[in-house]
Amino acid sequence: MDEKGFLIGVLQKLKRVFNREYFASGKLLGAGQDGNREWVTILACICMDGTYLPPSVIYQALSGNIQDTWLQDFKPDEHTVHFSSSPSGWTSQEHGFEWLTGIFDRYTKQKARNGRDYRLLIVDGHSSHLNMKFLDWCDRHKILVCILPPHSTHRLQPLDVSLFAPLSTYYSQEVAGWVADTQGLTTMSKRSFFGLFWPAFTKAFVEENVMSGWAKTGLWPHDPSRVFSQIQIPQERSRRGTDSTSSTALSSSDWRKIRQLYRSIIGESLSVEARRLANTIDRLTTENALLKAENEGLRRGLTDEKKRRKRGKPLFYELASDEETKAIFFSPSKVQRARELYEAKEEEAKQAKLQKQERKIQKEIEREDKARLVKQRKIEREKARILREEEKAAKALARAEALQQRQVTQQLKNEQEQAKKNKRNTKPSTVPKVSNVVIIPDDEEVVQGNIQMARPRRQPRLPQHLDSYEL
Repeated sequence: MDEKGFLIGVLQKLKRVFNREYFASGKLLGAGQDGNREWVTILACICMDGTYLPPSVIYQALSGNIQDTWLQDFKPDEHTVHFSSSPSGWTSQEHGFEWLTGIFDRYTKQKARNGRDYRLLIVDGHSSHLNMKFLDWCDRHKILVCILPPHSTHRLQPLDVSLFAPLSTYYSQEVAGWVADTQGLTTMSKRSFFGLFWPAFTKAFVEENVMSGWAKTGLWPHDPSRVFSQIQIPQERSRRGTDSTSSTALSSSDWRKIRQLYRSIIGESLSVEARRLANTIDRLTTENALLKAENEGLRRGLTDEKKRRKRGKPLFYELASDEETKAIFFSPSKVQRARELYEAKEEEAKQAKLQKQERKIQKEIEREDKARLVKQRKIEREKARILREEEKAAKALARAEALQQRQVTQQLKNEQEQAKKNKRNTKPSTVPKVSNVVIIPDDEEVVQGNIQMARPRRQPRLPQHLDSYEL
């Protein structure tokens, strides 16, 4: 078992191919790289049967939480990887103990007849696994710990000898291809790391490289001479000759097919026009391939840029338990559970948002209904007020008419009573009534009319009981 650190945006030294004119011009430039120096640590372990344990990835996270966007390229049903985090991105004693109990013991226990046989664990002298807690747990569970001598892992550690070097090379190739595709338009981050790391890991950790590492270190099959022979001063090796005629600037299979087709049609013509046509075909074919690769790279860069703009959220916040150790490695099943919880939360939040919008719409409808009801009630109150005013005016008019009628009736009654009273109080006249008297005034005008003569005075009569008295 050993650790491997990655500066996620820094490349190894790579070989590049140039034409003679470009090399002679002095404009030779190095390969472009992103330069992101965020640290990620890989814990790897291989077995003598040619297999390897699932790798463990430790991200650098000051908050201690892994963001969901860092694992956007991780698929639990295809990738078997464990994830953890630390403030520096380095491993620690807690990470080493958690790896021992949760990963090494889990994946190697069946090979040792469910822990009844002893297991051998070869490590270096790093403090993450060279402490009493780590060694005591190994002693109680039949795990023999072999600690390699210092400054010898480049000769004795199979991972350093035959696996980590090709892993770095393949990872640098993936990063260089990513930079070339995106043309530097987007920056690299932890979101892009796993998508570039996993292809490199699967290329490097193959059974051939694993068995080669055990053999070169002389551990299996046991052969110390393999190591001693490497310590001797190596003899000067002769340089391998190169055939200039076999080198070519273009290596595309399509280009070769086009050249073969051209030669089959034109033949081995040495004319200037034939060579010019061949060069033109080669140039157009090459430019087409370059443009196609550039477009694909730009599409990939645009996709990565869209992924980068997605805001990350803690993925394992609810799955982290309050245990004694602070370092926790999350297996693919836990990643799947965390994603399911996250998706359930997202769905719940989406449903809550939809319900909130529905409640808002319902409240708006209720508010409109209420406003419409208030307006309708206002109109009805206005109609009722107008009706009451009309009824009030009609009642007032009726009262005025009734009052006037009563006054007229009362006046008539009063007049009748007054007439009766006047009639009772009026004495009979002694002047005889003369009707149709014609009076001829001095101006000889005749006026006809009724002339009432004065009634004769009635003689007073004594009461009957006083008739006997004489006046």
